[in-house]
Amino acid sequence: MWRILFVLIGGICSLIHGQPPSDDARHKLVALIANVHQADGRQYHSRDDRGNTMDCVKIIKRNNSEEFIGVYHTFINDVPRVNLAVSNDLMNWTWIKELDYSGSQPTIAVPSDYPEGFIVAWEQQPNNHLQFAFYPTWSDLQAGNSEKNYSVPRFLSRCAEGTPNIYGTPTLNNIDVGFHFYDDCIADRQARGTLKNFNEWTDVQKQPNVDNAILYWGVKGNIGDRDALSNFRDFAFTVIEGQYTPKDFGTWRIFVFDPQTGNADPVPVLTDGKSQAFANPSMTTTIWKGQPILIVTLFVPSEQSAPGEAGELIYYHKL
Repeated sequence: MWRILFVLIGGICSLIHGQPPSDDARHKLVALIANVHQADGRQYHSRDDRGNTMDCVKIIKRNNSEEFIGVYHTFINDVPRVNLAVSNDLMNWTWIKELDYSGSQPTIAVPSDYPEGFIVAWEQQPNNHLQFAFYPTWSDLQAGNSEKNYSVPRFLSRCAEGTPNIYGTPTLNNIDVGFHFYDDCIADRQARGTLKNFNEWTDVQKQPNVDNAILYWGVKGNIGDRDALSNFRDFAFTVIEGQYTPKDFGTWRIFVFDPQTGNADPVPVLTDGKSQAFANPSMTTTIWKGQPILIVTLFVPSEQSAPGEAGELIYYHKL
């Protein structure tokens, strides 16, 4: 009897102290993001058909279509503009519309209660802050006709708040938002808030647990842009940028944060030319031509970049 009890206790302890259940999924995601040079499709220095750079592009697939939508920013005369483009293959992009002047680092999502509509968020200048717009239909988005708009007052920093991402599947009345704030006007750190009814910014909280997971790896500069998957192999993950040395663009690196464990793993990104610095990550999982795929985008700074690789990198893996 005592032997049976000992074995049972030992089994329970091994479960308690064994590998966290999200480990395998996180390791797989890290490997996929890292493996650029063997992606099923990849494009460096991405531009649309007008020659606009597609900086910090966020890509989703349009409902009931094989067409992809991308929102991104382009600097023209030192002013960022939020642009919209479409693609049938993720590599060739047709410009549709400029959605905002003096906006950058946009993201896009489809609200579950308005599946024909689109929520777009970006970082607005001057007085860097978050800006949201809702377009009821695809036609409205193409025309730039928003039905609802909200300019978020800065809450955590007197200097800057930006780089929004949208967690999970939003509704028009409940948008869970990640963003960075310029902490004490010294360094970017992580935060999260909720936009209610497109007119109330609430539940705003700093996220030191996320910051600490990145700082653990020796990051001493900004912790900024991020994107999230709510269900990758049954787990949620966030991909996020961290800067090892303040003001040094060549030290930007990518990490995968695991909210199940509270830890982060560095991503050893390997490009064809072995560029070293990467920033502004985004991720999307979707079905394309009957095949599940993971779409990843990274910005490759000119500092520490290989020849021909600086700019926006778009790639995808079949899952």
